[in-house]
Amino acid sequence: MKQDLERGLLLCIIWAALFFFYPTNDAVSAAVDQRLYSELLEFPTDGKIVEVGGVPCIKIFLSDGQSINHFCRSVKYFDHNFYFFRQRIALINRLEPMAVVGGTDNLSTNVTFIYVPLDFSIRPTILPERIDRISRLPKFILIDIGKQYLGLYEYGKLTHLFPISSGEYGTPARKFVILSKEKDHYSTKYEYAWMPYSLRLFADYFLHGGILPSYAASHGCVRLMYDNAVLVYNWARIGTPGEIVNQRTFKREESAPAEQEPDIKMLYE
Repeated sequence: MKQDLERGLLLCIIWAALFFFYPTNDAVSAAVDQRLYSELLEFPTDGKIVEVGGVPCIKIFLSDGQSINHFCRSVKYFDHNFYFFRQRIALINRLEPMAVVGGTDNLSTNVTFIYVPLDFSIRPTILPERIDRISRLPKFILIDIGKQYLGLYEYGKLTHLFPISSGEYGTPARKFVILSKEKDHYSTKYEYAWMPYSLRLFADYFLHGGILPSYAASHGCVRLMYDNAVLVYNWARIGTPGEIVNQRTFKREESAPAEQEPDIKMLYE
């Protein structure tokens, strides 16, 4: 009896040591919603759990003709708060919920998979939660074209985080102030294209509602999902300062006329 107990204790110690030094996918998944994880395993996936913006996620492969909206309608777990889950998945993937994989019109994307959070209580950590240098500013807009995200800050604290789609061939990284606002703006350069809830940043560059395919795809402006564009439009005012940065490459592109660059510090002194 004593030998059996000692043998059992030894096996437990060995198992614990192996578990500690060689964590498995099951060990990682212990911290996620197991019911959701089990349900998602029924979809095309490699089953691996990875972190995206500090959130444990699983990769789900989409077929041509599918979208985030289509996928979410197929997941029973999302039924009780469909819009919240759909928007959080759209945020993580920077992808319009209705964008169709392999579509033939503007509402399309060429992505082949999406990341689905396994713990929706975790807020993605993508842009800085606080920026001390703007702590005196009541409102500030940070646009990161490297990460393809926009943050709204109030007295240096991040209050809203939205995905974007910037210029396919580049959007200048520079400081700006909101020069004008127009709910129904139409492009004078690109076939009179509709640019709803437009905020003019500088020169011919605007922040406005549009399609997000999960990557930079505009002519140069910064697109937001329509609902997010409405919120930003109502939140910002003419004179609200901001900056476009490129944190992924740490490269700044100053292509706009220098005399149009605002002195943000002077605005609030």
